[in-house]
Amino acid sequence: WDADRVATLDMIILKMALCELTLFPSIPTKVTLNEFVEVAKMYSTDKSKDFINGILDRLMKSLNKDGKIKKEGRGLIG
Repeated sequence: WDADRVATLDMIILKMALCELTLFPSIPTKVTLNEFVEVAKMYSTDKSKDFINGILDRLMKSLNKDGKIKKEGRGLIG
């Protein structure tokens, strides 16, 4: 997607989720994904939840593969 085509609120949601994924080691990645999909449902367009879910899923996989998501705490290391 070209950044100009993405709704402003969706871009903000993605940036917030990216920060939570990479900078908050005690929050599980699945919780982050679910929370921001819910935010998209409540505050953005009808199609945003699917868009946010798809982008965050791919982003999480890529960041995990590159070792950029580091989680710590019981049940998060793995």
